[in-house]
Amino acid sequence: MRKGFKDRNVWAAVLASVLLVLLLAVPGVYGAGGIDTERACGVTFKLDGQYSELEALTIPVSLYRVASVGVDGRYTPLESFTGLDLSAVDSETTAEEWARMAAQASQDKGTAAPAASTEIREGTAQVDGLGAGMYLVEAGSVQTARYTYDFIPYLLALPGNYYAATGSDEWVYDVESALKPEQQIRYGSLAIEKNLDDYNATLGGATCIFTVEALLDGEVVYSDAVSLVFDEAGRKTVTADGIPAGAQVTVREVYAGASYQVVGDDVQTAEIIADDTASARFGNTYSGSPNTGSSIVNHYTYRGDGIWNDPVQMTDSTQSGQE
Repeated sequence: MRKGFKDRNVWAAVLASVLLVLLLAVPGVYGAGGIDTERACGVTFKLDGQYSELEALTIPVSLYRVASVGVDGRYTPLESFTGLDLSAVDSETTAEEWARMAAQASQDKGTAAPAASTEIREGTAQVDGLGAGMYLVEAGSVQTARYTYDFIPYLLALPGNYYAATGSDEWVYDVESALKPEQQIRYGSLAIEKNLDDYNATLGGATCIFTVEALLDGEVVYSDAVSLVFDEAGRKTVTADGIPAGAQVTVREVYAGASYQVVGDDVQTAEIIADDTASARFGNTYSGSPNTGSSIVNHYTYRGDGIWNDPVQMTDSTQSGQE
Protein backbone atom coordinates (compact mmCIF):
# COMPACT_ATOMS: atom_id res chain seq x y z
CA MET A 1 0.00 0.00 0.00
CA ARG A 2 1.25 3.41 -0.88
CA LYS A 3 1.46 5.84 2.01
CA GLY A 4 0.44 9.43 1.27
CA PHE A 5 2.61 12.33 2.34
CA LYS A 6 0.45 15.30 3.16
CA ASP A 7 1.73 18.76 2.33
CA ARG A 8 1.57 21.39 5.01
CA ASN A 9 -1.33 23.71 4.50
CA VAL A 10 -0.60 27.16 5.92
CA TRP A 11 -3.04 29.26 3.91
CA ALA A 12 -5.06 30.30 6.94
CA ALA A 13 -1.96 31.41 8.80
CA VAL A 14 -0.72 33.29 5.76
CA LEU A 15 -3.99 35.08 5.25
CA ALA A 16 -4.03 36.18 8.84
CA SER A 17 -0.42 37.33 8.74
CA VAL A 18 -0.81 39.49 5.66
CA LEU A 19 -3.85 41.26 7.02
CA LEU A 20 -2.72 44.82 7.10
CA VAL A 21 -4.69 46.09 10.07
CA LEU A 22 -1.45 47.53 11.40
CA LEU A 23 -0.73 49.27 8.15
CA LEU A 24 -4.15 50.48 7.11
CA ALA A 25 -6.13 53.20 8.80
CA VAL A 26 -8.66 55.87 8.03
CA PRO A 27 -8.03 59.12 9.95
CA GLY A 28 -11.68 59.37 10.89
CA VAL A 29 -11.27 56.15 12.87
CA TYR A 30 -8.10 57.00 14.74
CA GLY A 31 -8.11 60.77 14.71
CA ALA A 32 -4.77 60.88 12.91
CA GLY A 33 -3.69 63.98 11.02
CA GLY A 34 -3.97 64.15 7.26
CA ILE A 35 -1.63 62.24 4.98
CA ASP A 36 1.20 64.13 3.34
CA THR A 37 0.50 62.80 -0.15
CA GLU A 38 3.64 64.43 -1.54
CA ARG A 39 5.98 62.69 0.88
CA ALA A 40 7.92 59.67 -0.41
CA CYS A 41 7.32 56.35 1.33
CA GLY A 42 9.52 53.32 1.83
CA VAL A 43 9.05 49.66 2.75
CA THR A 44 11.41 47.06 4.20
CA PHE A 45 10.54 43.49 3.25
CA LYS A 46 11.52 40.68 5.57
CA LEU A 47 10.93 36.97 5.83
CA ASP A 48 9.18 35.59 8.87
CA GLY A 49 12.05 33.20 9.71
CA GLN A 50 9.92 30.07 9.52
CA TYR A 51 12.10 28.43 6.87
CA SER A 52 15.77 29.21 7.37
CA GLU A 53 16.83 27.87 3.96
CA LEU A 54 15.05 30.82 2.32
CA GLU A 55 17.73 33.11 3.72
CA ALA A 56 20.11 31.73 1.09
CA LEU A 57 17.74 32.35 -1.83
CA THR A 58 17.01 35.40 -3.95
CA ILE A 59 13.28 36.17 -3.99
CA PRO A 60 11.95 38.62 -6.60
CA VAL A 61 9.30 41.06 -5.39
CA SER A 62 7.16 43.43 -7.48
CA LEU A 63 4.98 46.28 -6.25
CA TYR A 64 2.04 47.53 -8.31
CA ARG A 65 0.39 50.82 -7.31
CA VAL A 66 -3.32 50.04 -7.45
CA ALA A 67 -4.77 53.18 -5.87
CA SER A 68 -3.91 56.72 -4.91
CA VAL A 69 -4.73 58.03 -1.45
CA GLY A 70 -6.12 61.38 -0.40
CA VAL A 71 -5.24 63.55 2.57
CA ASP A 72 -8.22 62.00 4.33
CA GLY A 73 -6.83 58.48 3.90
CA ARG A 74 -9.38 57.33 1.36
CA TYR A 75 -8.28 55.37 -1.70
CA THR A 76 -9.10 55.88 -5.36
CA PRO A 77 -8.31 52.93 -7.66
CA LEU A 78 -6.09 53.72 -10.62
CA GLU A 79 -7.22 53.14 -14.19
CA SER A 80 -6.16 49.49 -14.48
CA PHE A 81 -7.78 48.63 -11.15
CA THR A 82 -11.20 50.26 -11.36
CA GLY A 83 -12.81 46.93 -10.48
CA LEU A 84 -11.19 47.11 -7.05
CA ASP A 85 -13.54 48.47 -4.38
CA LEU A 86 -11.53 50.07 -1.56
CA SER A 87 -14.27 52.38 -0.34
CA ALA A 88 -14.99 50.34 2.79
CA VAL A 89 -11.36 49.78 3.89
CA ASP A 90 -10.96 50.32 7.62
CA SER A 91 -9.74 48.57 10.74
CA GLU A 92 -12.70 46.16 10.60
CA THR A 93 -11.77 44.76 7.19
CA THR A 94 -11.28 40.99 7.58
CA ALA A 95 -8.42 38.81 6.38
CA GLU A 96 -10.75 37.13 3.89
CA GLU A 97 -11.80 40.51 2.47
CA TRP A 98 -8.16 41.58 2.11
CA ALA A 99 -7.39 38.31 0.37
CA ARG A 100 -10.25 38.78 -2.08
CA MET A 101 -9.19 42.34 -2.88
CA ALA A 102 -5.58 41.26 -3.39
CA ALA A 103 -6.69 38.46 -5.71
CA GLN A 104 -8.83 40.93 -7.66
CA ALA A 105 -5.92 43.35 -7.97
CA SER A 106 -3.61 40.57 -9.10
CA GLN A 107 -6.11 39.58 -11.78
CA ASP A 108 -6.70 43.17 -12.91
CA LYS A 109 -3.04 44.10 -13.28
CA GLY A 110 -2.74 42.18 -16.55
CA THR A 111 0.48 43.23 -18.26
CA ALA A 112 0.89 46.42 -16.24
CA ALA A 113 4.46 47.26 -15.32
CA PRO A 114 5.28 47.29 -11.60
CA ALA A 115 5.85 50.60 -9.88
CA ALA A 116 8.95 49.10 -8.29
CA SER A 117 10.81 45.80 -8.15
CA THR A 118 13.37 44.43 -5.75
CA GLU A 119 15.00 41.19 -4.65
CA ILE A 120 15.06 39.81 -1.15
CA ARG A 121 18.58 38.65 -0.31
CA GLU A 122 19.60 37.19 3.03
CA GLY A 123 16.03 37.61 4.15
CA THR A 124 15.47 41.33 3.55
CA ALA A 125 15.05 44.05 0.93
CA GLN A 126 14.45 47.81 0.98
CA VAL A 127 12.42 49.94 -1.46
CA ASP A 128 12.35 53.73 -1.18
CA GLY A 129 10.84 56.61 -3.14
CA LEU A 130 7.33 55.20 -3.42
CA GLY A 131 4.34 57.47 -3.83
CA ALA A 132 1.56 57.33 -1.25
CA GLY A 133 -1.22 54.91 -2.06
CA MET A 134 -2.21 51.25 -2.02
CA TYR A 135 0.15 48.66 -3.49
CA LEU A 136 -0.22 45.08 -4.64
CA VAL A 137 2.81 43.07 -3.50
CA GLU A 138 3.71 39.94 -5.45
CA ALA A 139 6.72 37.78 -4.61
CA GLY A 140 7.89 35.15 -7.08
CA SER A 141 8.04 31.45 -6.30
CA VAL A 142 11.43 29.96 -5.47
CA GLN A 143 12.66 26.40 -5.16
CA THR A 144 15.13 24.35 -3.19
CA ALA A 145 16.06 20.74 -3.86
CA ARG A 146 13.09 19.53 -1.80
CA TYR A 147 10.53 22.35 -1.71
CA THR A 148 8.75 25.03 -3.68
CA TYR A 149 7.93 28.23 -1.79
CA ASP A 150 5.00 30.36 -2.92
CA PHE A 151 3.87 33.73 -1.59
CA ILE A 152 0.29 34.95 -1.56
CA PRO A 153 -0.19 38.39 -3.20
CA TYR A 154 -1.33 41.00 -0.69
CA LEU A 155 -2.17 44.68 -0.43
CA LEU A 156 0.06 47.16 1.34
CA ALA A 157 -0.88 50.75 2.25
CA LEU A 158 1.72 53.52 2.20
CA PRO A 159 1.87 55.34 4.52
CA GLY A 160 0.77 52.94 7.24
CA ASN A 161 -0.57 53.27 10.73
CA TYR A 162 0.30 51.20 13.82
CA TYR A 163 -2.58 52.36 16.00
CA ALA A 164 -3.85 48.84 16.72
CA ALA A 165 -0.44 47.75 18.03
CA THR A 166 0.93 50.90 19.65
CA GLY A 167 -2.02 53.22 20.20
CA SER A 168 -0.25 55.89 18.16
CA ASP A 169 -2.34 57.48 15.41
CA GLU A 170 0.64 58.92 13.51
CA TRP A 171 1.13 58.00 9.90
CA VAL A 172 4.28 55.93 9.24
CA TYR A 173 5.96 56.61 5.92
CA ASP A 174 8.63 53.90 6.21
CA VAL A 175 7.02 50.58 7.06
CA GLU A 176 8.05 46.95 7.47
CA SER A 177 6.24 44.12 5.73
CA ALA A 178 6.75 40.41 6.39
CA LEU A 179 6.46 37.92 3.56
CA LYS A 180 4.87 34.64 4.54
CA PRO A 181 5.91 31.63 2.45
CA GLU A 182 3.83 28.55 1.78
CA GLN A 183 5.97 25.42 1.54
CA GLN A 184 5.06 22.79 -1.04
CA ILE A 185 6.85 19.45 -1.34
CA ARG A 186 8.51 18.69 -4.65
CA TYR A 187 8.20 15.19 -6.07
CA GLY A 188 10.08 12.81 -8.29
CA SER A 189 9.61 9.32 -9.67
CA LEU A 190 11.29 5.92 -9.65
CA ALA A 191 11.42 3.63 -12.67
CA ILE A 192 11.83 -0.07 -11.87
CA GLU A 193 13.26 -1.86 -14.86
CA LYS A 194 13.22 -5.64 -15.12
CA ASN A 195 15.06 -7.75 -17.73
CA LEU A 196 14.03 -11.37 -18.19
CA ASP A 197 16.73 -12.98 -20.32
CA ASP A 198 15.15 -16.44 -20.64
CA TYR A 199 11.50 -17.51 -20.66
CA ASN A 200 9.72 -20.88 -20.57
CA ALA A 201 6.51 -20.42 -22.53
CA THR A 202 5.19 -23.82 -21.43
CA LEU A 203 4.90 -22.62 -17.81
CA GLY A 204 2.97 -19.45 -18.69
CA GLY A 205 3.45 -15.95 -17.26
CA ALA A 206 6.48 -15.10 -15.11
CA THR A 207 5.61 -12.83 -12.18
CA CYS A 208 8.09 -10.52 -10.38
CA ILE A 209 7.08 -8.58 -7.25
CA PHE A 210 8.92 -5.61 -5.72
CA THR A 211 8.48 -3.60 -2.54
CA VAL A 212 9.24 0.12 -2.67
CA GLU A 213 9.90 2.11 0.50
CA ALA A 214 11.12 5.71 0.73
CA LEU A 215 12.50 7.39 3.84
CA LEU A 216 12.84 11.14 4.34
CA ASP A 217 14.37 12.47 7.56
CA GLY A 218 13.81 9.05 9.12
CA GLU A 219 10.09 8.95 8.24
CA VAL A 220 8.46 6.56 5.79
CA VAL A 221 6.92 8.82 3.15
CA TYR A 222 6.16 6.22 0.50
CA SER A 223 5.46 2.48 0.71
CA ASP A 224 4.09 0.31 -2.07
CA ALA A 225 4.30 -3.08 -3.75
CA VAL A 226 4.42 -3.41 -7.54
CA SER A 227 4.54 -6.34 -9.93
CA LEU A 228 5.61 -7.08 -13.46
CA VAL A 229 4.29 -10.08 -15.41
CA PHE A 230 6.19 -11.39 -18.44
CA ASP A 231 4.77 -13.54 -21.24
CA GLU A 232 8.04 -13.55 -23.12
CA ALA A 233 11.70 -12.76 -22.58
CA GLY A 234 12.56 -9.08 -22.67
CA ARG A 235 12.45 -5.87 -20.67
CA LYS A 236 9.56 -4.18 -18.84
CA THR A 237 9.37 -1.03 -16.71
CA VAL A 238 6.94 0.24 -14.09
CA THR A 239 7.16 3.77 -12.66
CA ALA A 240 6.31 4.82 -9.12
CA ASP A 241 5.28 8.49 -9.10
CA GLY A 242 4.71 11.03 -6.34
CA ILE A 243 7.73 10.28 -4.15
CA PRO A 244 8.96 13.31 -2.14
CA ALA A 245 12.22 14.79 -3.42
CA GLY A 246 15.25 13.99 -1.30
CA ALA A 247 13.84 10.66 -0.14
CA GLN A 248 16.08 7.61 -0.07
CA VAL A 249 14.30 4.72 -1.78
CA THR A 250 14.93 1.02 -1.27
CA VAL A 251 13.55 -1.38 -3.89
CA ARG A 252 13.59 -5.07 -3.05
CA GLU A 253 12.61 -7.92 -5.36
CA VAL A 254 10.67 -10.15 -2.99
CA TYR A 255 9.42 -12.65 -5.56
CA ALA A 256 11.22 -13.52 -8.77
CA GLY A 257 8.69 -16.00 -10.13
CA ALA A 258 8.16 -19.65 -9.26
CA SER A 259 10.49 -20.91 -11.98
CA TYR A 260 12.89 -18.00 -12.19
CA GLN A 261 15.80 -16.66 -10.19
CA VAL A 262 17.35 -13.25 -9.63
CA VAL A 263 20.46 -12.38 -11.58
CA GLY A 264 22.61 -9.98 -9.56
CA ASP A 265 21.46 -7.97 -6.54
CA ASP A 266 17.84 -8.25 -5.39
CA VAL A 267 18.01 -4.87 -3.57
CA GLN A 268 18.56 -1.47 -5.21
CA THR A 269 18.66 2.01 -3.66
CA ALA A 270 18.24 5.46 -5.17
CA GLU A 271 17.76 9.09 -4.19
CA ILE A 272 14.70 10.88 -5.53
CA ILE A 273 15.41 14.12 -7.39
CA ALA A 274 12.62 16.66 -7.89
CA ASP A 275 10.96 16.55 -11.32
CA ASP A 276 13.23 13.68 -12.36
CA THR A 277 13.08 9.90 -12.56
CA ALA A 278 15.55 7.73 -10.67
CA SER A 279 16.01 4.11 -11.73
CA ALA A 280 16.45 0.66 -10.25
CA ARG A 281 17.38 -2.25 -12.54
CA PHE A 282 16.94 -5.95 -11.94
CA GLY A 283 17.49 -9.13 -13.94
CA ASN A 284 15.93 -12.61 -13.92
CA THR A 285 16.52 -15.85 -15.75
CA TYR A 286 14.78 -19.23 -16.01
CA SER A 287 15.94 -21.55 -13.22
CA GLY A 288 14.84 -24.82 -14.80
CA SER A 289 12.18 -25.42 -12.15
CA PRO A 290 8.76 -26.64 -13.42
CA ASN A 291 6.81 -24.60 -10.83
CA THR A 292 4.24 -22.00 -11.83
CA GLY A 293 2.82 -18.95 -10.10
CA SER A 294 0.81 -15.75 -10.54
CA SER A 295 0.00 -12.57 -8.62
CA ILE A 296 -2.69 -10.04 -7.87
CA VAL A 297 -1.71 -6.49 -6.86
CA ASN A 298 -4.13 -4.28 -4.93
CA HIS A 299 -3.31 -0.73 -6.02
CA TYR A 300 -4.53 2.02 -3.65
CA THR A 301 -4.73 5.72 -4.51
CA TYR A 302 -4.42 8.23 -1.68
CA ARG A 303 -7.11 10.93 -1.81
CA GLY A 304 -5.75 13.04 1.05
CA ASP A 305 -6.96 13.77 4.57
CA GLY A 306 -6.35 10.16 5.58
CA ILE A 307 -8.73 8.79 2.91
CA TRP A 308 -7.79 6.08 0.41
CA ASN A 309 -9.73 5.05 -2.68
CA ASP A 310 -10.97 1.46 -2.89
CA PRO A 311 -8.26 -0.89 -4.17
CA VAL A 312 -8.01 -1.73 -7.86
CA GLN A 313 -6.86 -5.30 -8.54
CA MET A 314 -4.22 -5.76 -11.22
CA THR A 315 -2.17 -8.74 -12.31
CA ASP A 316 0.59 -6.38 -13.40
CA SER A 317 1.38 -2.89 -12.01
CA THR A 318 1.85 -1.54 -15.52
CA GLN A 319 -1.95 -1.78 -15.85
CA SER A 320 -2.20 1.37 -13.71
CA GLY A 321 -0.90 3.37 -16.67
CA GLN A 322 2.54 3.89 -15.12
CA GLU A 323 4.51 1.85 -17.65
